[in-house]
Amino acid sequence: MDKPSESHLVHGRRVRPEGPSPVDVITVQSQLVYGHAGNSAAVPPLRALGLRVAEVPTTLLSNAPFYSTLRGRMLPADWLAELLQGASERGLPERARALVSGYFGTVDNGQVFAQWARQALADNPALDYWLDPVIGDTHTGPYVEPALEAVFREQLLPLATVVTPNAFELGRLTGRDALAQDDAIAAARELLQRGPRWVIAHSVQGEPGQLVTLAVSADEVWRWSSEHLPVDVAGTGDVLLALAMAFVLRGEPMPMAISRAIAGVHAALEATLAAGVEEFDVLSAAPAAQLPPGRFRGQRLA
Repeated sequence: MDKPSESHLVHGRRVRPEGPSPVDVITVQSQLVYGHAGNSAAVPPLRALGLRVAEVPTTLLSNAPFYSTLRGRMLPADWLAELLQGASERGLPERARALVSGYFGTVDNGQVFAQWARQALADNPALDYWLDPVIGDTHTGPYVEPALEAVFREQLLPLATVVTPNAFELGRLTGRDALAQDDAIAAARELLQRGPRWVIAHSVQGEPGQLVTLAVSADEVWRWSSEHLPVDVAGTGDVLLALAMAFVLRGEPMPMAISRAIAGVHAALEATLAAGVEEFDVLSAAPAAQLPPGRFRGQRLA
């Protein structure tokens, strides 16, 4: 097939306004037909909170990989490069307020994104980049190529404003044991030396039956504790990042934004359990996050 610029797909429009459409967030992540992970998890709560989102897929898959079948594929790197180029041609990086990246699928896709992100952030220094370094988890181990971990460490961390690893990913990025709280704080401080202003580490070990979330900046360390619910679904980290970012874009301080994000994720997990379904109830997250804060208040440790 010819490139879109040379094909019958391109045509003129007789009447349209001249002004470019506003965009708040560009999110470059995986996309599913069924279920919630990557863009398919993050975008519903972002739009529920009134943000205008441009979605760039890195994969097009039928479902998350823990089902018995999986259809679709990782986007070829040249496809991803063209989608990102098209976003730049429409001026999205210059107008957006935040950029998100998550699962890339391949090393080539990670490198393509890194090259594009460097230019996008140079063109708009006010653009905040939220990096979710999707590598793996404690119960799965790594599920990306080792060379992609190097892309996170060497190319993307220096560009990031906020990085949101789980405890396993925090350990992989630093070479430290980061499952327990004090170790995770030390690892987060190490990541700060590589560029980000905030590290939000989730799924850190707490007291029995509890999970800890940490937020670490150059001057602050915050801690939240939440009940470890008996449900294992994809998309919780994606929704946590999306909610925290949304409230920061609304002007909330980072600790309050994270308190709201944890409340939203926890309520969505409770709704998933109550419904008895196999996929994360992402539509429950934004309404719960907007309730008066109080259920999950952060404790400042430093």
